[in-house]
Amino acid sequence: MSTLYVASGGGGDALGALLARRVLEPDAGSRALVSTCAWERLRIDPVPGPRSRGDFIGLRLIDGVRAEISTSADTLPSGRSVLPRLAGDVDARLVLHDFAGGAIGLGRQLTHFARALGVDALTVVDVGGDIVARGDEAGLLSPLADSLTLAAALDVDLPVRLAVLGPGVDGELSAEQVTAILRDVGGKRAGALVAADVDRFREPLSWHPTEATTLAAAAAYGLRGAVEMRRGHAPVPVTEESAAVWLVEDLDPHDFPLARALRDTRSLGSAESIIRTIAVDELDYERRRARQRREEQPPPLAAAELARAGLARGASHITTRRLLDATSGDVPSYESARFEGLGLWALDAMARG
Repeated sequence: MSTLYVASGGGGDALGALLARRVLEPDAGSRALVSTCAWERLRIDPVPGPRSRGDFIGLRLIDGVRAEISTSADTLPSGRSVLPRLAGDVDARLVLHDFAGGAIGLGRQLTHFARALGVDALTVVDVGGDIVARGDEAGLLSPLADSLTLAAALDVDLPVRLAVLGPGVDGELSAEQVTAILRDVGGKRAGALVAADVDRFREPLSWHPTEATTLAAAAAYGLRGAVEMRRGHAPVPVTEESAAVWLVEDLDPHDFPLARALRDTRSLGSAESIIRTIAVDELDYERRRARQRREEQPPPLAAAELARAGLARGASHITTRRLLDATSGDVPSYESARFEGLGLWALDAMARG
């Protein structure tokens, strides 16, 4: 059986999908097929929200539609997506989907990809697990992309399953919340990443800005502790289960209320209007942050000062993204504090610096 892996939340989940495939298909001999949206955080792309395929140049044709990401693809303005670089660093075919047509439009895109690529099943992959949220969880930050992707996949006329890599590693729902919901909807623990799985993706993990996938990879390398992530919320615990992959094979739309609410949407705007009424819209958050970046910039902290504050909050490590957001960008000065070449830094070593 050939499977199209559908990254529910963008480039970080695309890399997470490749890692999850190592657990779900350990003997796969063919190149992975991954469909992903292009939604970079503001540090990389100052334009709030996801990019459409119309924002890209250099996409290759997939059965007459420009959608496959190559190393020569780019956005307009240039350099606003990490996907072309990722395409050059992994042995996989990456295709680009977008949310412009809502769940119905995305469902048509996935159907087209499946037919053109000759796949017989879809696996939607979310890193962290907020895709299973009910909508009223206090820690929920970014359900729109995940739920819209799942809504679209559920209307494709192929077997669809859901994989969650690293319950809780995205810093939204806790690992306990995610696994409890997964059990309720018939999910089972399919296995866990090991160091050899992560080794295959060492190069992209060394530079990719994803926080959640980095935590899952670090857990496979043996990291245990708590990590300071973007937005400066409570440190995220990293345990053995942070490398786990959970799988739901028989998906019932009624088990996923956010996705179910978005199934009939025909535009990103209509999906936003719905998600605002039942959860939270991360695109609104990005719009506010973009305005704040233009209007006011808080003074940067010294890295050592940030490290001491993190230690006081119970954290052991900090992500590159959080470090760059809060400091003047002196990450290279702390190379000895880096964990296994990933985008994580040990706070005790930084505090001493």
